[in-house]
Amino acid sequence: MQRLILKPPLAFLLSLVSPFERACRASAPLAGTVAICVSLLLTTACASKIPANEWTAIAQAEYPGMTNIHQEVNVIEGIYQGQKIVGYIDIDDNWVELNRRPLKPLDAAEAGQIADVLTTGIGLSQGFSEANQLGLGILPLKFALNYYAEQQGLRECGNIKTFLSATGWGATAANIVTITAGTFTGGSAAAGLLAGTIAWNYFPGAEGCEGWLGQPVELTKL
Repeated sequence: MQRLILKPPLAFLLSLVSPFERACRASAPLAGTVAICVSLLLTTACASKIPANEWTAIAQAEYPGMTNIHQEVNVIEGIYQGQKIVGYIDIDDNWVELNRRPLKPLDAAEAGQIADVLTTGIGLSQGFSEANQLGLGILPLKFALNYYAEQQGLRECGNIKTFLSATGWGATAANIVTITAGTFTGGSAAAGLLAGTIAWNYFPGAEGCEGWLGQPVELTKL
């Protein structure tokens, strides 16, 4: 079957949105391995943390079980009972809470990626093959990239989340049209591009960004 060929950047976008077509993907095992290796590198980069200290301990004493702690000098942020807490340690080593807000359980970028995975699963169960050359190996890359984004500042996180939202919803639309038509068509590509563009402009997923001020803290070293 002849594949739709587009010039960059459209070809690059479509290569990520994973529409189906009835074809073998001989290169998928190697590509999947590469994707897993990339995701591990991203996760390792995220794991680069500063050691905990006495100020970290003061914050933890105020909020037992606080997770995802970030710190910049005496300013400390973390997640506690479903809320993001921000505060600082004053000159007398007392904790001062500045603000707190509830976390959004699911942002547009995460929802788009989940929808992509679900429609991909439906297609595979109906005998389609994954046209994305990374195959199922792209899944850990998606999750690692989303995790990486949420550890960054607002601007970088927003950029990555926007990309994930566009590719996720674009893939979902392309998958649905392909499953309905029984094969990958120009309509699949058009639907993917349209949905991706709408998501990019109106549903970027930036609401899932925490916008950490400090660096992640290695709590096991406390």
